[in-house]
Amino acid sequence: MNEQTVSAWARMLRVELPDDRIETVTAQLEGQIMQGGGLPADDVKEIEPATVFEPEWRE
Repeated sequence: MNEQTVSAWARMLRVELPDDRIETVTAQLEGQIMQGGGLPADDVKEIEPATVFEPEWRE
């Protein structure tokens, strides 16, 4: 994973990703990939999917 890939994905998905956040988002995505990408299916069996996506940057 690198910053160019993250920038390309953001453009493709039409997500506004400020230049000053690309490095942080890249590191976070790398961490998620290294950890297997999330929770096992059994851990989310009773959880409903999100129906609204709000990509806010909270500091």
